[in-house]
Amino acid sequence: MVQARIKLRRGLPGMLMNFSAGVILGFSMTVWLTVLMVPEKRLGQQRVSGYMSGVIKPEKVGPPDSDHLKSYKGHIYVGIMTAKKYLNSRALATYETWGKLIPGKVEFFAATGSKSSSGDMPIVSIPGVNDVYPPQKKAFLMLKYMHDHYLDDYEWFVRADDDVYIRGDKLENFLRKVDSSQALYIGQAGFGKEHEHGRLGLRPDENYCMGGPAMIMSRETLRRVVPNIHWCMKNLYSSHEDVEIGRCITKFAGITCTSAFDTREIFFNDYKNYNKGKIGELHKAVIDSAITLHPNKRPEYQYKLHTYLLNQRAGDLKKHAFELHRRIEHMTELLEPNIPAKGFSHWQKHLQSHFYPREDRDVLTWDAVVGKTLYQSPTSNDRRLSRGTPPVWKTAMDTNILQAMETVNLDYQRRYRTRCGYNSIHHGYQRVDIMRGPEYLLDLLVVCRHKSKRKVRMMLGRKSLYLHQAYTGVELQEQSSRQMALDNGSLDPDMEPTAKETVHIILPLRGRLSTFERFMKNYEAVCLETQSDVQLLIVLFTSTKEESRGILDVLDDYKAKYPFSVIKVITMTGSFSRGIGLKVGASQFGNTSLLFFCDVDVIFTKHFIDRCRANTVLGRQVYFPVMFSQYDPKFADVGGTADGDRLNQRKGPTSEGYHILTKNTGYWRFSSFGMACVYRLDFARVGEFDTSIRGWGMEDIDLFQKFVASDLETFRAVDPGLVHVYHPIHCDPSLPAVQYNMCLGSKANTYMAALPNWLRSGRTTCN
Repeated sequence: MVQARIKLRRGLPGMLMNFSAGVILGFSMTVWLTVLMVPEKRLGQQRVSGYMSGVIKPEKVGPPDSDHLKSYKGHIYVGIMTAKKYLNSRALATYETWGKLIPGKVEFFAATGSKSSSGDMPIVSIPGVNDVYPPQKKAFLMLKYMHDHYLDDYEWFVRADDDVYIRGDKLENFLRKVDSSQALYIGQAGFGKEHEHGRLGLRPDENYCMGGPAMIMSRETLRRVVPNIHWCMKNLYSSHEDVEIGRCITKFAGITCTSAFDTREIFFNDYKNYNKGKIGELHKAVIDSAITLHPNKRPEYQYKLHTYLLNQRAGDLKKHAFELHRRIEHMTELLEPNIPAKGFSHWQKHLQSHFYPREDRDVLTWDAVVGKTLYQSPTSNDRRLSRGTPPVWKTAMDTNILQAMETVNLDYQRRYRTRCGYNSIHHGYQRVDIMRGPEYLLDLLVVCRHKSKRKVRMMLGRKSLYLHQAYTGVELQEQSSRQMALDNGSLDPDMEPTAKETVHIILPLRGRLSTFERFMKNYEAVCLETQSDVQLLIVLFTSTKEESRGILDVLDDYKAKYPFSVIKVITMTGSFSRGIGLKVGASQFGNTSLLFFCDVDVIFTKHFIDRCRANTVLGRQVYFPVMFSQYDPKFADVGGTADGDRLNQRKGPTSEGYHILTKNTGYWRFSSFGMACVYRLDFARVGEFDTSIRGWGMEDIDLFQKFVASDLETFRAVDPGLVHVYHPIHCDPSLPAVQYNMCLGSKANTYMAALPNWLRSGRTTCN
């Protein structure tokens, strides 16, 4: 045995040399021992030593599969555990949302004999397995199924529940960066609840991947574990299947779940809303980092989250397109200095909305936000001048601010090594343009963290932001009124559909022969000559024998000329009442008949008839068009009067003379609700007309208010195909005060053409 001797030199030089040699030798030994003591780590995973009888020794663990570089059929296989009772609810929602977006294969595992109403949903019915909880047997046999059928086809295998949401694109991007030939077990590490510590059979240095946010296994892990699954199923220490799977993987693959801190963000579990069974409001930071999100116990929660993520994706793509557009502009300026960059800005109109008001009434007012208080402008629908910021507005504002701060921090971190967090709103302004979207001018209080080489410094500051949340593009959904009625259950599905729905025009009339002749000329041109699906019912209140006989003769002439036409007449006695006439006329039709309440002074086009069909939906929506009303022809050139001018006498009442819609020829009659397109059933549901109302007007306003108060939607819009031809208005002083004032207001409006433009622009329609 060779003995090493170290001779110590005497004196100060010798002492210094000996001290230096000792320091060097000690440092070398420390480094050598540290290297020996550090366990092998890969992706936050730790090799573990055996602690149970029968533990597999290192030499028994086979080497990584030599064929791992071969081309697989797919990249990811996802097995989703569910139950029979959830196949048509939770499982179906999972398959219709993220299930079809996985870059690989997805299958649902349920008990024996499980089937779904969705024919294309892939279901694996495991023999001899029921849906009893906890599903330990189902979980282990699912891993065996993956191994036996797909081990050579996929690189990664995911075990998931039916209440998790997996983002397939982010999952693929994450796994592409990891070596799938190694034995890996990835997920959010769990150690059990506080009251379960010491009762799960886990050592202090052991963990498991929680099943809720999903667990990921490499192909090599599955290859090592599955041949020993029967041993794991016979040696269970707890009722938690994810704990037992983790114990089995630790024993036979020699690895534990990833212990990296950021797995809590990557495999997101919403502990705050866990008992509610849904994922709460998500901030931008969570969206950017999360690959899986858990839990969503109800189908509507899954669909809502899917829609939210798609909207976020659309916003990100829009932002990316905007950045590319800016680069194009910059490159264009460098390449062609003489050509304005805006000449190449074909994206600008889509990505930015520049609105310039042309009149003072087009200027949108801002609401002020000071702290937590909202001060609204006097023109707001809410008459309260100040109140606390509504929760919905605050949530939207906070979401936009957080997204904007993420963009700001990208630049701050690169230039100043500083990151700022949003603290509160010092003051600001907001407004909502229904065409362009919300806008914010905000002065924020922010807290910034500046990192230097040796320390981190906290700073309080202010940041001013202008935010514009532009609306996305127009979404088109085409659906027939019949289909909409079938969806809401207001139409019998056994009823045969017609090619084009028939519009039944109901016209109350008393006298006014010349005006009626003009109406019939318009009806002939629009409906009879074109053989449109339109029928006419006239409720005739008898006046003088001559006029009544004249009206009936006119109708006989049109019936003889157009024998295929459907023109009916109901004669009534007594004083004229528009409400009674329309009510009696409506009673002649079935519940699914489309009715148009009309006046003899109205001229309409075929396009209006089409809009009457399109804007009226049985059991869902009624249409109250705003017609264009002509001024008195003494003061305006309207192209036609009640008696017909030379142009219209020559070309007929459908010529362009009656449809010159300008501020010099007439006005939109917003105060009138007499023209309406409704279904007979909906008309009866709201109580029809109030026949106790007599005299001028009011019965149409009463009906309109009934529809507004009902569960039906009232669609109201200006219609250029509906024109009220001027006629003199006589207001009976014996009318009730309200009706008399309304009559005078309508009469005054017909003289507005005589007023100067500056005065006419400020007029207010009398009601």
